[in-house]
Amino acid sequence: MGAETGKKERNMGIELLRIVSMLLIVTAHILGQGGVLAGVSDAPGSAQYAVAWLLECCALLSVNCYALISGYVAGGQFRYARLFETQMHVWFYTILITAGFCIAVPGLFQPALVKNALFPAMTGQYWYYTAYFGLMLFMPALRCVTEHLDRILFRNLVVSIVILFSVCPALFVSDIYQTAQGYSLIWLTALYLIGAYLKKYGCPFLKKPLYAAVCLVLGVGTAWGIQLAGVRGVEVPLPNMLVFTSPAMLLAAAAALVLFSKLRFSSIVKKVVGFCAPLSFGVYLIHVHPLVFDRILKDRFVSFAGAPAYLLVLEVLGAAIAIYIVCTLIEALRAWLFRICRVREGCESLEKCIKSKSGSGDPLA
Repeated sequence: MGAETGKKERNMGIELLRIVSMLLIVTAHILGQGGVLAGVSDAPGSAQYAVAWLLECCALLSVNCYALISGYVAGGQFRYARLFETQMHVWFYTILITAGFCIAVPGLFQPALVKNALFPAMTGQYWYYTAYFGLMLFMPALRCVTEHLDRILFRNLVVSIVILFSVCPALFVSDIYQTAQGYSLIWLTALYLIGAYLKKYGCPFLKKPLYAAVCLVLGVGTAWGIQLAGVRGVEVPLPNMLVFTSPAMLLAAAAALVLFSKLRFSSIVKKVVGFCAPLSFGVYLIHVHPLVFDRILKDRFVSFAGAPAYLLVLEVLGAAIAIYIVCTLIEALRAWLFRICRVREGCESLEKCIKSKSGSGDPLA
């Protein structure tokens, strides 16, 4: 994300996970908003239902992975200039896409669209960005916590987070601590801290790639098995695991983070990953813009539900890859325009200006 800085060499495995996570986010939206899951719901015992929900179980890892990465890669000096640049990034799409739709469909215009485009974080234009905007403001304090807590206190904090925000809500089937099942600043902050702990100290049962792979399969398999058992009328003494905060999804996401962090690539693959990974957030901003989401993606892929199981998988993944590629090309153009217009330099100048006027080391003090 825009607020993550640091001169140290990037872990290309983690950068690849950014790409895979965004592909999974697109996949989840094709399945849900695109109408595939609704289409297979009429035949819960079919192979199409089984593979569609397996894809959904895999796709649900995406948001947790993305938020864990924020904590995992955190390091170096926090720059508020990056916060300003991220806001400019979001405005680029909220304003242009909204204006484009209003020009194409004149009757669509209403004052609420303008407010949403100008204040995306405060109006919930994108739930993830709204939560992440708050997280960016917390990052300086959170980094202080992660850098100065000793190992035992940090471990106890992470264990408490897992128990209170994941295990207890699952056991009691209740959103006890109001995490909105993961659609919240609370959950993103929790994942940030977990990601930072995994980077600093690791996890005993995830240290070896084989262990991490087993935990990844176990998490996804548990969620999938419970979903299939439930629709077949089998009573399983376990709650629904298909929410971001579920222990199964948290375990699988943490395992994926550790597993990808150990991957090594050739120089050519590094260049491709290094090019695509920073553009992933733009893929989200484009295809999840409410006007695109509701007017273009809505029920667009219902027909996939009627295809044979193997073809359903190929069609869903093919559509996800196509959307990712198109959005990445658009985002690459946006990044080029920002470089030409020296947006980053402008944000850094704004930070320096605020710092000089405040007379303090903290630009927002």
